Amino acid sequence: MKSSIKALSLLLAFAMVTACGNESTKLVPKAKINKEEVSEKPADFAIFNPKVDILFVIDNSASMDNAQSNLSRNAAAFADGISKVSILDYHIGVLTTDMSCSYSNKPDACGKLVGIPSFVQNTTPDLVSTLARKIMVGTDGDYNEMMFSPVISALSPPLETGINAGFYRQDAFLAVIFITDAKEQSTFSPKDFQQFLNTKKGDPNKVLAYGVINKLAEQQTCRSSEDLDGKLEEFLGSVVNGDKAQTNVLSLCATDYGVKLAEFARDIVRRTAGTVKLSRTPNEKTIVVKYGTQVIPNSVTDGWVYEPATRSILLAEGIKWDYQGPGVGLTIDFEAIDIEQP
Repeated sequence: MKSSIKALSLLLAFAMVTACGNESTKLVPKAKINKEEVSEKPADFAIFNPKVDILFVIDNSASMDNAQSNLSRNAAAFADGISKVSILDYHIGVLTTDMSCSYSNKPDACGKLVGIPSFVQNTTPDLVSTLARKIMVGTDGDYNEMMFSPVISALSPPLETGINAGFYRQDAFLAVIFITDAKEQSTFSPKDFQQFLNTKKGDPNKVLAYGVINKLAEQQTCRSSEDLDGKLEEFLGSVVNGDKAQTNVLSLCATDYGVKLAEFARDIVRRTAGTVKLSRTPNEKTIVVKYGTQVIPNSVTDGWVYEPATRSILLAEGIKWDYQGPGVGLTIDFEAIDIEQP
């Protein structure tokens, strides 16, 4: 009898230990978070695999012959500024200011992208020469120059999904560059045009605009046979990259404006592919930036720096990108320091 009681006691003791063991699993300290679980894997907001659709809107009226030649000669400066950043996925198309659609011998009027192919991109052979040819749109266009209407037509059905198909991408930035010596003569106001672009993109910060124009303030020093008004300048000042200094505007009277187009290219690159916003605050010492297999150094001149105020990685213009094929994006790994504990 005693042995049975002893055996029963041992069995109860074992059961109690087992129960305690099961209960202890609920008290295990929080697991250490692996680096992989807090790594930022760039995948959204196009800035990590940045895209930009660039539209040149070029005046093709009779007064623009010299200006077009200047622009075409310097197409290389613009193309180089865009194409040397391997992570930037770009489309570049050209429109004319001619909206007289009643003539069958004007295949590139009324919002249709000029030439074949209809736009150039990273993979276009002879990018510079192809772009230079596109920019030479001729001078037989209608004298009622319109800048807003061709863009609206190009980015709306039926052209957007028809002859211009493939150019516009919803997840890309949109940059419009106007080159004209005349006033804007479409029926759209600057506010109407801005609203169209903002609605089209869904985010005003993804709409950029630039101009090589005859400025109202220079009418006395920059003589032109064309009448001017403030519509185009008003729009250019209203976009996210516009300001009172009008740094997004060049004078068509300046002999070096073609060379200065490279400044527009650099600004487009900086705004679309120069900043990577992180979703969490990183431990700066753990940040690793890669482009495919290429490790980008922590350097102000030819690498990246971290900006705590905006929680962003800033990419320098001097980075020497090792092109690794289409679709290769930027990856940023780091250990976050603001993880919420359960």
